[in-house]
Amino acid sequence: MREGLDQSRACSLPSIYVAAHELKAPLVLMRQLVLELRQAGVSSAQTQTVERLILTVERSLRLVDQLTKTSRLEDGLFETEPLLAETVCKVVADELQPSARQYGQAISVRVSRRAGMVVGHRSLLVALLINLCDNALQHNSLGEKITISAKSSDKGVVFAVRDNGPPMARRQFEAMRTQAGHKALSIASNRPRSSGLGLWIASKFAETMQGELQFTRHRAGGVTVSVLMPYSSQMSLL
Repeated sequence: MREGLDQSRACSLPSIYVAAHELKAPLVLMRQLVLELRQAGVSSAQTQTVERLILTVERSLRLVDQLTKTSRLEDGLFETEPLLAETVCKVVADELQPSARQYGQAISVRVSRRAGMVVGHRSLLVALLINLCDNALQHNSLGEKITISAKSSDKGVVFAVRDNGPPMARRQFEAMRTQAGHKALSIASNRPRSSGLGLWIASKFAETMQGELQFTRHRAGGVTVSVLMPYSSQMSLL
């Protein structure tokens, strides 16, 4: 039986969260059907299409799960812990390598030796960076790459994701970071494959961990979105 959304809970949530919950079941079914299609065997010409379908459904499920998770941020269930910056970056890169290959792109990881450990929630930080990387893969062209990095600063570790996609004005970034729904979709018009939800969700996760998304536009093309995470008091133990 499909898990339902409690009626009282549904009435208290904005429609965007209710929609996310309702989308999960059909997306799970779509994933199962596509996996069965791949297992049954398809022609070589259809293989790439099936793989792209699987990745698209998986990305959609991640987005739905992350969106649903933002509705529970106020519940205070997200405790922080010391996290090794290099490990976080590698986990994100490993999970998204199949997507990058399907898009004809590459993912590189750059972590400074001084990055060390940060304080954060493992699931939220990984989800935040995966969301930013998902967006970057959508915006890049064939043959481009995205870079996941972590470097030390006076106040903590700066995690960043850089793409080489179309330009974005700072006012667009700020609007997408703070708004969700149809407003975000219209704001993202110069990046047509963006749902407009990615930055908003990532921003909510960052705020929960006492961080804030920052934006850098590069003259050579592309943008970098970063978040500062505080150092862990256990850093000296490494």
